[in-house]
Amino acid sequence: MQRSVRKLVGLAAFSLVLAPSIHAGNLTHFSDRQAFDAVLPIPATVERFTDSSHFPISTGVLNSRTNLVVDHGTPIRPGDIQPGVTYSTAIGQSFFFNIDRGPTSDGGFLDGFVQTNGNPLTVTFDRPVTAFGFDTNRYMGSKFDLTIRFTQGREQLLTYATEPTVGQWFFHGFVSNRRDIASLVIEGESQQFNSFAFALDNFTFSPPVPEPSTWALLLGGLCALGGMARARRHTPHLPLL
Repeated sequence: MQRSVRKLVGLAAFSLVLAPSIHAGNLTHFSDRQAFDAVLPIPATVERFTDSSHFPISTGVLNSRTNLVVDHGTPIRPGDIQPGVTYSTAIGQSFFFNIDRGPTSDGGFLDGFVQTNGNPLTVTFDRPVTAFGFDTNRYMGSKFDLTIRFTQGREQLLTYATEPTVGQWFFHGFVSNRRDIASLVIEGESQQFNSFAFALDNFTFSPPVPEPSTWALLLGGLCALGGMARARRHTPHLPLL
């Protein structure tokens, strides 16, 4: 009887360890990129949105698989955008979704003009991440809303002020104590036509998506371990002399 009780208690404890948390992780906000980079668990992926202009992105979707000839600028080809993230917005009119190049950005930057629906940008990760960050500026108005969605728990809505001039970019970075950040939505305060609903550059996330060669090594290692385990099970035990 006591043995059965101990077994049930052990199984209950094991189930509590495996059960997913119903709460989102705790976020730490950084306004300095160097401080943000210093706490990343592993080297991060930084998306600079190419060195050229491409607009409009008529499909409303931008990721590493995008293959699109645009009306202005050079085509976007597969591999131009780093893997691991999809940037999307509702299809609208005129320049609703663009990669622009300007004197205030490092290479290109991602933006979209305000539409009747407000035109927020959704950023969806292929797999949950621990951290993300980006540069932005006054293009989005005097402030912007950031909604962070997690694999567990409630989403968080945050609001931040922007710099007073469009000539200065500033950084926002977020690190969770869990790998549970699934997606986010960015929308600027500006609601006037011919102004930006969102504008960002140097989008950073961690951990990065493993390269195909890395996946091959991991799978090869797992297969080798599986083979060794099977071999051990089938190896006869020799009698002791």
